[in-house]
Amino acid sequence: MNRIVLFLTVTLLFSCTSDKQKVDLKVNRFEQSLFAINNDNVEALAGKWDADFETFNNYFATYILPKGNLTDTQYYHKLLAFTHNNDIREAYDSAALLFADFSEIEEELEFAFGQFSVDFPSYPIPEITTYFGGFNYAVVTYNNNIAINLEYFLGKNSKYYFLYGDPIYVRFQKQKKFIVSNVAEVWINEHFQQYIGGRDLLSQLIYKGKVIYCIDKMLPESTMEDKFRFSKAQMDWTEESESSIWQYIVHEDLLFSKNEQQFRTFINYAPFAKGMPPEAPARVGYYIGYRMVSEYMNNNEIDIEDMMKLTDSREFLKQSKYKPTK
Repeated sequence: MNRIVLFLTVTLLFSCTSDKQKVDLKVNRFEQSLFAINNDNVEALAGKWDADFETFNNYFATYILPKGNLTDTQYYHKLLAFTHNNDIREAYDSAALLFADFSEIEEELEFAFGQFSVDFPSYPIPEITTYFGGFNYAVVTYNNNIAINLEYFLGKNSKYYFLYGDPIYVRFQKQKKFIVSNVAEVWINEHFQQYIGGRDLLSQLIYKGKVIYCIDKMLPESTMEDKFRFSKAQMDWTEESESSIWQYIVHEDLLFSKNEQQFRTFINYAPFAKGMPPEAPARVGYYIGYRMVSEYMNNNEIDIEDMMKLTDSREFLKQSKYKPTK
Protein backbone atom coordinates (compact mmCIF):
# COMPACT_ATOMS: atom_id res chain seq x y z
CA MET A 1 0.00 0.00 0.00
CA ASN A 2 2.77 2.41 0.94
CA ARG A 3 4.55 1.66 -2.35
CA ILE A 4 1.38 2.49 -4.27
CA VAL A 5 0.99 5.82 -2.42
CA LEU A 6 4.66 6.64 -3.04
CA PHE A 7 4.32 5.78 -6.74
CA LEU A 8 1.22 7.94 -7.11
CA THR A 9 2.88 10.84 -5.28
CA VAL A 10 6.00 10.72 -7.44
CA THR A 11 3.90 10.40 -10.58
CA LEU A 12 1.80 13.41 -9.60
CA LEU A 13 4.85 15.50 -8.81
CA PHE A 14 6.46 14.52 -12.11
CA SER A 15 3.35 15.36 -14.09
CA CYS A 16 3.09 18.78 -12.43
CA THR A 17 6.72 19.71 -13.07
CA SER A 18 6.75 18.30 -16.59
CA ASP A 19 3.90 20.62 -17.53
CA LYS A 20 6.11 23.62 -16.84
CA GLN A 21 7.89 24.87 -19.93
CA LYS A 22 11.41 26.23 -19.69
CA VAL A 23 13.86 27.74 -22.18
CA ASP A 24 17.56 28.32 -21.84
CA LEU A 25 18.23 32.03 -21.65
CA LYS A 26 21.55 33.71 -22.19
CA VAL A 27 22.06 36.12 -19.28
CA ASN A 28 24.93 38.61 -19.49
CA ARG A 29 26.20 40.58 -16.47
CA PHE A 30 27.46 43.74 -18.16
CA GLU A 31 27.72 45.70 -14.91
CA GLN A 32 30.31 43.28 -13.53
CA SER A 33 32.64 43.87 -16.47
CA LEU A 34 31.97 47.63 -16.49
CA PHE A 35 32.88 48.08 -12.84
CA ALA A 36 35.94 45.87 -13.16
CA ILE A 37 37.69 48.46 -15.32
CA ASN A 38 40.65 50.49 -14.09
CA ASN A 39 43.39 52.58 -15.68
CA ASP A 40 45.39 49.50 -16.57
CA ASN A 41 42.70 47.28 -18.12
CA VAL A 42 40.01 49.61 -19.47
CA GLU A 43 41.18 49.40 -23.07
CA ALA A 44 41.42 45.61 -22.99
CA LEU A 45 38.07 45.04 -21.24
CA ALA A 46 36.07 47.66 -23.13
CA GLY A 47 37.58 46.43 -26.37
CA LYS A 48 35.95 43.04 -25.80
CA TRP A 49 32.45 44.33 -25.08
CA ASP A 50 31.25 44.14 -28.66
CA ALA A 51 32.18 40.46 -28.72
CA ASP A 52 31.05 39.65 -25.17
CA PHE A 53 27.81 41.68 -25.07
CA GLU A 54 27.09 42.18 -28.77
CA THR A 55 24.48 44.84 -29.51
CA PHE A 56 24.03 45.88 -25.88
CA ASN A 57 27.43 47.59 -25.91
CA ASN A 58 26.22 49.87 -28.70
CA TYR A 59 22.96 50.51 -26.83
CA PHE A 60 24.87 51.41 -23.67
CA ALA A 61 27.20 53.77 -25.53
CA THR A 62 24.26 55.39 -27.32
CA TYR A 63 21.60 55.78 -24.62
CA ILE A 64 23.05 55.07 -21.17
CA LEU A 65 26.52 56.59 -21.13
CA PRO A 66 26.65 58.27 -24.55
CA LYS A 67 29.90 58.20 -26.45
CA GLY A 68 28.81 60.71 -29.05
CA ASN A 69 31.80 62.03 -30.99
CA LEU A 70 34.37 61.07 -28.37
CA THR A 71 37.40 59.10 -29.44
CA ASP A 72 37.90 55.69 -27.88
CA THR A 73 40.48 57.10 -25.49
CA GLN A 74 38.18 59.94 -24.44
CA TYR A 75 35.35 57.48 -23.92
CA TYR A 76 37.55 55.25 -21.75
CA HIS A 77 38.17 58.27 -19.53
CA LYS A 78 34.42 58.87 -19.36
CA LEU A 79 33.82 55.24 -18.35
CA LEU A 80 36.47 55.50 -15.65
CA ALA A 81 35.02 58.75 -14.32
CA PHE A 82 31.58 57.11 -14.11
CA THR A 83 32.68 53.88 -12.43
CA HIS A 84 35.02 55.62 -9.99
CA ASN A 85 32.57 58.29 -8.87
CA ASN A 86 32.16 57.68 -5.14
CA ASP A 87 28.36 57.96 -5.11
CA ILE A 88 27.95 55.77 -8.20
CA ARG A 89 30.40 53.22 -6.82
CA GLU A 90 28.56 53.02 -3.50
CA ALA A 91 25.25 52.46 -5.25
CA TYR A 92 26.81 49.85 -7.52
CA ASP A 93 28.24 48.01 -4.52
CA SER A 94 24.71 47.80 -3.09
CA ALA A 95 23.42 46.35 -6.37
CA ALA A 96 26.37 43.96 -6.64
CA LEU A 97 25.65 42.62 -3.16
CA LEU A 98 21.90 42.28 -3.68
CA PHE A 99 22.28 40.61 -7.09
CA ALA A 100 25.45 38.61 -6.53
CA ASP A 101 23.34 35.51 -7.10
CA PHE A 102 20.98 36.06 -10.02
CA SER A 103 20.09 32.39 -10.47
CA GLU A 104 16.62 32.51 -8.90
CA ILE A 105 15.51 35.39 -11.10
CA GLU A 106 17.13 33.72 -14.10
CA GLU A 107 15.14 30.55 -13.47
CA GLU A 108 11.90 32.54 -13.16
CA LEU A 109 12.66 34.20 -16.47
CA GLU A 110 13.39 30.86 -18.12
CA PHE A 111 10.02 29.48 -17.06
CA ALA A 112 8.25 32.72 -18.01
CA PHE A 113 9.70 32.73 -21.52
CA GLY A 114 9.14 29.01 -21.77
CA GLN A 115 5.42 29.67 -21.39
CA PHE A 116 5.67 32.64 -23.74
CA SER A 117 7.21 30.37 -26.39
CA VAL A 118 4.26 27.97 -26.03
CA ASP A 119 1.66 30.71 -26.53
CA PHE A 120 3.66 32.65 -29.14
CA PRO A 121 5.87 30.09 -30.91
CA SER A 122 6.75 32.38 -33.83
CA TYR A 123 8.08 35.17 -31.60
CA PRO A 124 11.74 35.45 -30.53
CA ILE A 125 13.13 34.63 -27.10
CA PRO A 126 15.33 37.47 -25.85
CA GLU A 127 18.85 37.54 -24.57
CA ILE A 128 18.97 39.14 -21.10
CA THR A 129 21.61 41.66 -20.04
CA THR A 130 21.87 43.20 -16.58
CA TYR A 131 23.57 46.54 -16.19
CA PHE A 132 24.06 49.54 -13.92
CA GLY A 133 23.26 52.79 -15.66
CA GLY A 134 22.92 55.58 -13.14
CA PHE A 135 19.26 55.41 -12.06
CA ASN A 136 17.45 55.76 -15.37
CA TYR A 137 15.25 53.15 -17.04
CA ALA A 138 14.10 50.00 -15.25
CA VAL A 139 13.80 47.51 -18.11
CA VAL A 140 14.36 48.25 -21.78
CA THR A 141 14.25 46.34 -25.06
CA TYR A 142 16.78 46.68 -27.84
CA ASN A 143 17.18 44.56 -30.99
CA ASN A 144 14.68 42.01 -29.66
CA ASN A 145 16.65 41.68 -26.43
CA ILE A 146 16.09 42.91 -22.88
CA ALA A 147 18.26 44.89 -20.49
CA ILE A 148 17.55 45.09 -16.76
CA ASN A 149 18.85 48.11 -14.87
CA LEU A 150 19.68 46.63 -11.48
CA GLU A 151 19.88 49.86 -9.50
CA TYR A 152 16.17 50.36 -10.21
CA PHE A 153 15.39 47.33 -8.01
CA LEU A 154 17.34 47.90 -4.80
CA GLY A 155 14.23 47.75 -2.61
CA LYS A 156 11.61 50.24 -1.48
CA ASN A 157 13.71 51.26 1.54
CA SER A 158 16.92 51.91 -0.36
CA LYS A 159 18.46 55.17 0.77
CA TYR A 160 19.19 56.17 -2.82
CA TYR A 161 15.52 56.48 -3.65
CA PHE A 162 15.01 58.70 -0.61
CA LEU A 163 17.96 60.84 -1.74
CA TYR A 164 16.40 61.15 -5.20
CA GLY A 165 13.11 62.20 -3.61
CA ASP A 166 11.06 59.31 -4.97
CA PRO A 167 7.54 59.28 -3.47
CA ILE A 168 6.30 56.18 -1.64
CA TYR A 169 4.33 54.79 -4.58
CA VAL A 170 7.43 54.99 -6.81
CA ARG A 171 9.72 53.42 -4.21
CA PHE A 172 7.26 50.56 -3.82
CA GLN A 173 7.77 49.60 -7.48
CA LYS A 174 11.54 49.31 -7.03
CA GLN A 175 11.53 45.90 -5.42
CA LYS A 176 13.55 42.91 -6.56
CA LYS A 177 10.44 40.73 -6.63
CA PHE A 178 8.96 42.87 -9.43
CA ILE A 179 11.80 42.33 -11.91
CA VAL A 180 10.24 39.42 -13.77
CA SER A 181 6.80 41.02 -14.12
CA ASN A 182 8.48 44.19 -15.42
CA VAL A 183 10.43 42.16 -17.95
CA ALA A 184 7.29 40.33 -19.06
CA GLU A 185 5.33 43.56 -19.51
CA VAL A 186 8.09 45.25 -21.48
CA TRP A 187 8.45 42.22 -23.77
CA ILE A 188 4.70 42.01 -24.40
CA ASN A 189 4.59 45.73 -25.16
CA GLU A 190 7.48 45.33 -27.56
CA HIS A 191 5.49 42.93 -29.71
CA PHE A 192 1.84 43.87 -29.21
CA GLN A 193 1.57 47.55 -28.32
CA GLN A 194 0.80 48.26 -31.96
CA TYR A 195 -2.56 46.56 -31.44
CA ILE A 196 -3.97 49.08 -28.97
CA GLY A 197 -7.37 49.82 -30.47
CA GLY A 198 -7.45 53.55 -29.79
CA ARG A 199 -6.82 56.37 -27.34
CA ASP A 200 -10.09 55.95 -25.46
CA LEU A 201 -10.14 54.40 -21.99
CA LEU A 202 -11.90 51.22 -23.11
CA SER A 203 -9.14 50.48 -25.61
CA GLN A 204 -6.54 51.17 -22.94
CA LEU A 205 -8.30 48.92 -20.42
CA ILE A 206 -8.49 46.05 -22.87
CA TYR A 207 -4.88 46.35 -23.91
CA LYS A 208 -3.61 46.56 -20.33
CA GLY A 209 -5.82 43.59 -19.52
CA LYS A 210 -4.23 41.64 -22.34
CA VAL A 211 -0.80 42.43 -20.93
CA ILE A 212 -1.74 41.15 -17.48
CA TYR A 213 -3.46 38.11 -18.99
CA CYS A 214 -0.16 37.20 -20.67
CA ILE A 215 1.82 37.91 -17.50
CA ASP A 216 -0.58 35.69 -15.58
CA LYS A 217 0.16 32.84 -17.97
CA MET A 218 3.90 33.49 -17.96
CA LEU A 219 4.12 33.60 -14.16
CA PRO A 220 1.64 30.99 -12.92
CA GLU A 221 3.31 30.62 -9.52
CA SER A 222 3.54 34.33 -8.70
CA THR A 223 0.91 35.97 -6.52
CA MET A 224 -1.66 38.16 -8.23
CA GLU A 225 -0.43 41.23 -6.35
CA ASP A 226 3.10 40.69 -7.64
CA LYS A 227 1.84 40.33 -11.21
CA PHE A 228 0.00 43.63 -10.89
CA ARG A 229 2.78 45.10 -8.74
CA PHE A 230 0.27 45.96 -6.03
CA SER A 231 0.51 45.42 -2.29
CA LYS A 232 -1.58 42.60 -0.85
CA ALA A 233 -3.99 45.16 0.64
CA GLN A 234 -4.32 46.95 -2.70
CA MET A 235 -4.95 43.68 -4.51
CA ASP A 236 -7.59 42.62 -1.99
CA TRP A 237 -9.37 45.97 -2.22
CA THR A 238 -9.32 45.90 -6.01
CA GLU A 239 -10.73 42.39 -6.25
CA GLU A 240 -13.46 43.17 -3.72
CA SER A 241 -14.33 46.48 -5.41
CA GLU A 242 -14.43 45.35 -9.03
CA SER A 243 -18.10 46.19 -9.47
CA SER A 244 -17.71 49.61 -7.85
CA ILE A 245 -14.74 50.48 -10.04
CA TRP A 246 -16.64 49.49 -13.17
CA GLN A 247 -19.73 51.44 -12.12
CA TYR A 248 -17.60 54.53 -11.48
CA ILE A 249 -16.03 54.29 -14.94
CA VAL A 250 -19.43 53.91 -16.61
CA HIS A 251 -21.32 56.49 -14.56
CA GLU A 252 -18.59 59.12 -14.98
CA ASP A 253 -18.68 58.65 -18.77
CA LEU A 254 -15.04 57.64 -18.81
CA LEU A 255 -15.33 54.44 -20.80
CA PHE A 256 -15.16 56.03 -24.24
CA SER A 257 -13.33 59.18 -23.20
CA LYS A 258 -10.16 60.07 -25.11
CA ASN A 259 -9.15 62.72 -22.59
CA GLU A 260 -6.29 60.99 -20.79
CA GLN A 261 -6.27 63.64 -18.08
CA GLN A 262 -9.58 62.19 -16.92
CA PHE A 263 -8.36 58.62 -16.51
CA ARG A 264 -4.56 58.58 -16.55
CA THR A 265 -4.31 57.36 -12.93
CA PHE A 266 -6.36 54.32 -13.89
CA ILE A 267 -3.60 53.13 -16.23
CA ASN A 268 -0.43 54.93 -15.05
CA TYR A 269 1.55 55.05 -11.82
CA ALA A 270 0.26 57.58 -9.29
CA PRO A 271 -0.39 57.76 -5.52
CA PHE A 272 -3.94 56.45 -6.05
CA ALA A 273 -6.70 56.25 -8.67
CA LYS A 274 -8.32 59.69 -8.96
CA GLY A 275 -11.98 59.72 -8.00
CA MET A 276 -11.72 56.48 -6.08
CA PRO A 277 -11.21 55.92 -2.34
CA PRO A 278 -7.62 56.30 -1.03
CA GLU A 279 -7.35 52.50 -0.86
CA ALA A 280 -7.65 52.29 -4.64
CA PRO A 281 -4.22 51.83 -6.22
CA ALA A 282 -3.31 53.60 -9.42
CA ARG A 283 -3.49 51.30 -12.44
CA VAL A 284 -6.74 49.70 -11.25
CA GLY A 285 -7.64 49.79 -14.93
CA TYR A 286 -5.22 46.92 -15.45
CA TYR A 287 -7.42 44.76 -13.22
CA ILE A 288 -10.69 45.73 -14.93
CA GLY A 289 -9.05 45.03 -18.28
CA TYR A 290 -7.71 41.71 -17.03
CA ARG A 291 -11.15 40.62 -15.89
CA MET A 292 -12.60 41.72 -19.23
CA VAL A 293 -9.99 39.73 -21.17
CA SER A 294 -10.45 36.69 -18.93
CA GLU A 295 -14.19 36.74 -19.61
CA TYR A 296 -13.54 37.15 -23.32
CA MET A 297 -11.29 34.09 -23.37
CA ASN A 298 -13.87 32.10 -21.38
CA ASN A 299 -16.67 32.99 -23.78
CA ASN A 300 -14.92 32.74 -27.15
CA GLU A 301 -12.99 30.05 -29.02
CA ILE A 302 -9.79 31.89 -29.91
CA ASP A 303 -6.10 31.38 -29.29
CA ILE A 304 -4.16 33.93 -27.29
CA GLU A 305 -2.11 35.30 -30.19
CA ASP A 306 -5.19 36.07 -32.26
CA MET A 307 -6.86 37.61 -29.22
CA MET A 308 -3.87 39.90 -28.67
CA LYS A 309 -4.26 41.29 -32.18
CA LEU A 310 -7.93 42.26 -31.88
CA THR A 311 -8.36 46.04 -32.06
CA ASP A 312 -12.14 46.68 -32.05
CA SER A 313 -12.59 47.50 -28.37
CA ARG A 314 -16.36 47.91 -28.43
CA GLU A 315 -16.85 44.55 -30.14
CA PHE A 316 -14.38 43.01 -27.71
CA LEU A 317 -16.37 44.29 -24.73
CA LYS A 318 -19.61 43.02 -26.25
CA GLN A 319 -18.23 39.55 -26.93
CA SER A 320 -16.57 39.32 -23.54
CA LYS A 321 -20.00 39.59 -21.87
CA TYR A 322 -18.21 41.36 -19.06
CA LYS A 323 -20.57 42.64 -16.39
CA PRO A 324 -19.35 42.53 -12.79
CA THR A 325 -22.21 42.20 -10.33
CA LYS A 326 -20.78 41.70 -6.85
